[in-house]
Amino acid sequence: MPQIPINDRSLTQETFSFPLIVHEVTRKTSVAPHFHRFFEISFYIGGCAWEIVDGSMILASRGMVVCKLPHRIHSTKTRAGNVYTKFNLMFDIDILLESERDSELKHFYSVKPGDDHPLFLLDENKTLQLEQSFREMVAEFNSESPFKKTFIRAKLMEILIIVARSRMEETKGDFVAPLNTPPIVKSNRRMTDILHYMNNHFVTDLTLGGLSRKFNISIPHISKMIKKTTGMNFSSYLNEMRIELACSLLVSTEISILEVSEESGYRSFKTFSRRFLQNKGMSPTKYRKYRAALANNDTNANYLDKSHKYI
Repeated sequence: MPQIPINDRSLTQETFSFPLIVHEVTRKTSVAPHFHRFFEISFYIGGCAWEIVDGSMILASRGMVVCKLPHRIHSTKTRAGNVYTKFNLMFDIDILLESERDSELKHFYSVKPGDDHPLFLLDENKTLQLEQSFREMVAEFNSESPFKKTFIRAKLMEILIIVARSRMEETKGDFVAPLNTPPIVKSNRRMTDILHYMNNHFVTDLTLGGLSRKFNISIPHISKMIKKTTGMNFSSYLNEMRIELACSLLVSTEISILEVSEESGYRSFKTFSRRFLQNKGMSPTKYRKYRAALANNDTNANYLDKSHKYI
């Protein structure tokens, strides 16, 4: 029976008072397919391994930065006899980049549904700079120093900016926010909590009425808040998250379409099929075949050759 990837539900705001985890890892064993609701950055500083994200294989080595969006299935596969060392940084991008001042940086790491995950290859100077920033963040994360959370958040901003600037210098272009990004509005703590709750419970029987009772806000008002912040109404935002998880399951596993429907939070297969068709313009079965055909026709699209250039 095909294995369903692990949903690491330990990575939540309820588990960690500060929604960020960072560590340096050296290993020679593979990591099984899994997903969680945190944004994840893997930064390789030694050795090499295959990073597999939504079914796409990336040969990662020193200087490679691989970003993994929330709720997307990913794993690591080692090459025979190879040991790799990387920093893993997992954080709640909606909470830690909630300020209006951070909107441009947050948009840089936003990806339109169906797009590839952000992937960056840094030169040696930038690699050394980023490595130092990560080491300082890890040391602070493991300490009990005063103002620890403020320092870590500052280091997060520094790391994200180093990678973004490196990418912009490489493309010699100015950053333009994705077209599907909703208008920027000032965030507030209550709205952040509502979206965070939705992101953690979207595969359950989530309703506007349930949100209204939990947060003690009227249904019309909470509906208006969600629309203003995300650019989508409650139903569209909920289905967007469910369909993106379904797409990840379709391309990363061999479980049946019915199981994909159930794992994505749909209690009705008919509703799932209709929502999927509306969102992707094709049925789940056709989508799986389409993505498989793309992978077969472009096997090496994300590989690196020995000179660390894209081929």
